[in-house]
Formats: sequence, structure tokens, C-alpha cells
Amino acid sequence: MKEISPILHALGFLESEITTYLAALQNGPSTVLELTKVTNLSRQATYGVIDELTSRGLMSSMLRGKKKYYLAEQPERLLSYAQRKEVELKDQVADLEGLLPELKLKVSGTRPVVRLFEGKEGFLAMYEEMRQSKCKQMHEMYDLEAKRMFIPPGTLHNTLKSLKNIGTRITALYTHEPMRKSLSPETYILPEEFRGFKSAINVYDDKIACFSFEGKLHSVVIENHAIADAFRVLFELARRELDRENARAPYVDQPEDTSDGVGE
Repeated sequence: MKEISPILHALGFLESEITTYLAALQNGPSTVLELTKVTNLSRQATYGVIDELTSRGLMSSMLRGKKKYYLAEQPERLLSYAQRKEVELKDQVADLEGLLPELKLKVSGTRPVVRLFEGKEGFLAMYEEMRQSKCKQMHEMYDLEAKRMFIPPGTLHNTLKSLKNIGTRITALYTHEPMRKSLSPETYILPEEFRGFKSAINVYDDKIACFSFEGKLHSVVIENHAIADAFRVLFELARRELDRENARAPYVDQPEDTSDGVGE
């Protein structure tokens, strides 16, 4: 009967409840003392387990003379219980789906959510999250020379191409001219006095992803609508100033290439 234990655990039964139910099922009507000898539970614990199983309709009691015996209900009753739990779970899943928007507001409301990652894998995970978000607009600013020390050219090409294919508008500010054509039609080169910051910023949806290319590669993601909007304002001010200064006119949209979309 060992193979049934994982199923009962999945239904929410404790190990003591499984042991007691199976013991009562195998031994037939039993006293509490008899059950304690089989299950190695205390009398008090056994009474508590019996009460719980009885409330679930899986055990009952009977009197023989002055003695009280407890017996497990037939396995069909156990199947009926599992079927009821399945229906209840479906209802709870439906309720959870309805509450999801409210729960998301609680998570990312007035208190920002901050996550920290280390290494190249964390950096790539952030870009995969950007792709999955299917955001309509993204702003990015990169120190390209510092970035190349950690991320090889072409690494992000497929991810950025996917964003472009779903219509994501990308505005990019780079410290140097890309080695290859950029996937972004709105690419600007920062003046020389604003270079060498050894980091990067991406703003998408309600998130700001910050990457440090100094020492170890660290990625920090802040999720907060108000903060993301503030960063978007800064990007827009920078774009307008660069247009006025004519430091770099926006690129025209280029044919498909093998760049990674962040200046490589």
C-alpha cells in the first residue's frame, strides 16, 4: 500500500492521518489502543487524527459492549473525497484568477519590488523577461565598451529582434557608435563628456533594469510604476536635447543584420 501515500499527501493528508487510515482499513474495527500500537502514535495524537478523518467522512465508530471501536470507511469513500477536493480546487483556481489583478496591485503598489542578480545569466534573464513582457516601448542607455567586457557581440540579437517583430519601440542612448547596425531605429550617441559610466539602464513596462559592468556583472530590477515613469521622463528629455544639439540624428530603420540591438 506504500504507493498510495504520495497520492494522499497530495490531497493534503498528514503522515499520521495516512498511517492511521491505512491501519484501520487493514485491521478492521480497532480500539484506540490497538491503533496506537500499529501507528506508534500517542493516544492523544490518535484521537486527534481520528477526529480529523471522521470530519472528512473517512472514519466512523461503533460500540461493542462497553468498548468503542473505530473503522475506516471503504476506499470508494476516499475516491469520493478526492473528487470533491478536485471540484473545490477548480473553484479556488477560478477565484484566484479573479483576484490576480488585485494581488498584483498589492505586490507592486506603493512599495517598489527590488530583485538582484549576479553574472551573465542574470543579465540574460532580464532580457528574456523583457521579451516575454511584450512591452510596447523600451528605453535603454549603454556604456558599450564596458558592456563588451561581459557580453559578447550578437548575444542579444534574437531577443531584441523578437521585441522589434512584436512592435516594441526602442529608444537607445549609446556611449559609442555601434560596431554594427542597430536594430533600433531611434539610436543616439551621447556626447563624449557623458561617457565612461560603466553601466546600463533599461526601462520597460513598470520596471527599471540596471546593469553594472564594473567589477562583477550585477543586475538590479526595480518594479514600480512611478519610478519607471520618472526614468521615462529623463530619457525623453535626453532625446530632445540630443535632437536639438544634433549630436546624432536618429538612425533610419535598417535591414535585418546580426547585431544584438545594444550597439553590437
